[in-house]
Amino acid sequence: MQLTLRKLAPALVVMTLALAGCKTAPTKSGAAATPDASGQQQPSSQQPATASVVEFYVAQTQAGPGLVEVSLPDGKIYMQQQPVLTRADLTEAAALVDRQGANFVGLRFSEAGARKLNEISSKNVGNMLALVIDRELIAAPRIGEPLNRGVLAFGVPSAKAASDIAAKIRGDSAPAAGATPAPAPAKP
Repeated sequence: MQLTLRKLAPALVVMTLALAGCKTAPTKSGAAATPDASGQQQPSSQQPATASVVEFYVAQTQAGPGLVEVSLPDGKIYMQQQPVLTRADLTEAAALVDRQGANFVGLRFSEAGARKLNEISSKNVGNMLALVIDRELIAAPRIGEPLNRGVLAFGVPSAKAASDIAAKIRGDSAPAAGATPAPAPAKP
């Protein structure tokens, strides 16, 4: 597996996410709609064709059989070859700011995803949960305790990084640089 490396946040610690006291960026709600043969809008349960591939892998600092080596600026980690969680296990991704002004990406898992996260984290305390988006390592926080609340947050260096990562995880399409939004239609 060939991965590129995004600059990781200095603190690589998995934290359970306490939403109280955190400000969240708006998230996309509701399913996308697609026109049917008659031109009527019908809800779509599929992700957009351009959606990023979001995967989580268990990783550790020691080499082992079946693990893939990933070089980091300050060392190496060794990841499992198969993801343990994917975007399908998530229900929400948001840019967050805590009371001290630190930036985070907060993730909320579906009921099934929360069960998987709890099981994976319980078996891997001390290892890392690597977030990979489009084959780019975004974060590899250490699992400090079983994550049994169905939520996860990891620190990022800036509010822009938090917004960008959350948008990629949600599958939002970003406007092109310099693009201006289309004007709202006039009310009759």
